[in-house]
Amino acid sequence: MLSSLRPKTPYPAPMDGRAVVALALWLSFPVIGLDQFLRSSPAQISSQPAAAIGHWVTDSMIALPLFAIGVLAADWIARRLRLGLDHRADVLKRALLVTAMCALVLAPAWFQIDRTDNPVTAQPLVFPQAHDSGDVYWVASAVIIALASACLIPLTAWAGLRLTRPLASRPPIQAAAIVRAALIVVLVAATPLLAWLLHRTAERAYASRVYETSSPSSVRPRPHQVPPASSRTPTPSQSEIAAPYAVGYQAAHALQDGLVGQAAGLPVALVVLAWGTGAARTSRTRHEAAEPSPVQPSAT
Repeated sequence: MLSSLRPKTPYPAPMDGRAVVALALWLSFPVIGLDQFLRSSPAQISSQPAAAIGHWVTDSMIALPLFAIGVLAADWIARRLRLGLDHRADVLKRALLVTAMCALVLAPAWFQIDRTDNPVTAQPLVFPQAHDSGDVYWVASAVIIALASACLIPLTAWAGLRLTRPLASRPPIQAAAIVRAALIVVLVAATPLLAWLLHRTAERAYASRVYETSSPSSVRPRPHQVPPASSRTPTPSQSEIAAPYAVGYQAAHALQDGLVGQAAGLPVALVVLAWGTGAARTSRTRHEAAEPSPVQPSAT
């Protein structure tokens, strides 16, 4: 029964290694560049332009394998969905899959980036007090929410189209179409709210690493300064009290970083996939035109 409902079109051919590396390379530099720009103010970049360019190139090349993994995962999903490259709609869906997979693959990497990034722009792992924490972005929160929504809104619209597809065939057709359109509009309208909630959760990421740390004093207290045993509080030599839901806050910030960077990756992926499709179509047309036409037998 289920086999009869599946489309009869064959699976598209997988992307070759050369195309995967090329697309990953095109994505790595703008995505990492946008993230670096958001983490470093223009004054910091202009004061040390050579160092900023060096960090940009180095981080982009280091992240290249992760982008390649995201492209491979997106290509695998696209082939399972039978999304080719012959139609513009399929090209757009493939670009959305590429950006979504790259955002997910890059999200865990931001934990390591925070540790090894430029000390001027990186956040320390442990804050002496929670109020010492601050976010790494120098732009306003509205900019971060808008950049995250730029990738989430088309993904939500596509997901709404697929989820509401069974309603399209239910009678009456006109009423079903109105209900379907209303559901898609509600999902798309709720996407900025989801991005705002993600941002509010991500704002607690750095403060949630450690609420308070205490280090042992290098000077021993004098005998008359030692409190009685009954009033002593058990404090370890270096206590680290982790905040509740710290891992969730940090994961939210990592996911937000991945989505924000894909605001630059989505148009690049769309242009590269469309350009590659057009070039392949032109080459195929030229090849077909160069082939000699079969000789028709003459009628006697």
